[in-house]
Amino acid sequence: MPLRISIITPSYQQQAYLRECMASVHDQGYPQLEHIVVDGGSNDGSREVIERSAHRLAWWCSEPDQGQSHAINKGLAHATGSVFAWLNSDDLLLPGALETVATAFDTDPDLVVFQGRRVLLHADGTTAGSPLNDPADAASLFIAPVVNQQSTFFSMAAVRTVGGLDEALHYCMDLDLWWRVLFAFGTERMKLVPAELAIFRLQPESKTSTGNSGFVLETAALLRAMAVATAQKDLVELLDTGHPHMPALRPSNAGPQHAALVRRMVFRYILKWNASIVDGRRFAMLKRMHALAPAHIELPEADLVARWNAMRSGLSAPNWTLYRIGRKLGLWPA
Repeated sequence: MPLRISIITPSYQQQAYLRECMASVHDQGYPQLEHIVVDGGSNDGSREVIERSAHRLAWWCSEPDQGQSHAINKGLAHATGSVFAWLNSDDLLLPGALETVATAFDTDPDLVVFQGRRVLLHADGTTAGSPLNDPADAASLFIAPVVNQQSTFFSMAAVRTVGGLDEALHYCMDLDLWWRVLFAFGTERMKLVPAELAIFRLQPESKTSTGNSGFVLETAALLRAMAVATAQKDLVELLDTGHPHMPALRPSNAGPQHAALVRRMVFRYILKWNASIVDGRRFAMLKRMHALAPAHIELPEADLVARWNAMRSGLSAPNWTLYRIGRKLGLWPA
């Protein structure tokens, strides 16, 4: 008997894309597909689209919810498969994707995460490939992961073990799930392959296109929760300095054994999202990091290491005012 795969599609006001998304799932021809569609009470004709395919769905609803994470968790409450993924209503599965996934999980019953490539579909119709994690670099799977949400499939048991999605998250729920599963199960039970499994549509109204500040803030909150869980008060204070209004999230499942890894994750995050020092708050955060971080930070990206090396001289300034004066005098780069 083939493994049952549960695909949950959260949707809101996506009638223009929903039919194509659902067809990409149903046309897989996979015999043990369980497709669940959770619509947030759209008034754009989405309900009618869902009703026309209701006979092919295991469960569906169209009612107000509390956001994407809440919608996916609602779907999880009805899911019975042994493999789980979610496919947003503006994205697509590529032909044969579920057979590829099923073969991987069937071949290795201990598999927890299976990931392939996703194709990026731009609004003008052009496409591009996406990067894939290096399975040989375990640290980077935590520090600089490529989540590829549309083409990442999880053991349902693992998803339930880590408690599903945090409903306080509206942008980084895929990153949170990735990190929680890796903290709980390690990186040895993953399989990463170059096969293209899904299409990620970069349309103008997508969260990826409109929610950059939300991604940044929620990632900071996730890292703060890890710092708390690993008893690293200095990292908590560092993140609080740069992001005083982070959302409250559930506790992280990072353990004491992850403390050094979390430290590198925090430093990498700060360097990634602070390419330059543009205000007093960023100066204060980076100056605090200057006091905490080693002169040589081990990061996967050489450009971030170079950025840190360029910043360090200016962070010796005693305060924001003197830093600005020194920058105008050309004592350190902007």
